[in-house]
Amino acid sequence: MTSYRISEDAERDLDEIFLYWAGHAGVDVADRITDEIISRFWLLGEFPNAGRASDEIAPGVRCFPAGNYLIYYRKRASVAEILHIFHAARDQKRAFRKSRKTS
Repeated sequence: MTSYRISEDAERDLDEIFLYWAGHAGVDVADRITDEIISRFWLLGEFPNAGRASDEIAPGVRCFPAGNYLIYYRKRASVAEILHIFHAARDQKRAFRKSRKTS
């Protein structure tokens, strides 16, 4: 596996993260935080077993840290599908369930 795909939900999560930090700490900080998260995607594409299994969230889902955020993804035949990015302080099960209802 040598690539990744970002879901619409994950794109939306990144936008929300950027807007939050841009509003609270400025655009430079928002850029740095989102870049740090995005820089982990290639690693997940190359090493899809790098994250821990998170079947308690949803079957087949794995989780990998990026700073104060957790990246949720699923291994597919030839890609790592990035599903969501949530702040680690959130209730992860609740955030994942809520996002599935609004998708």
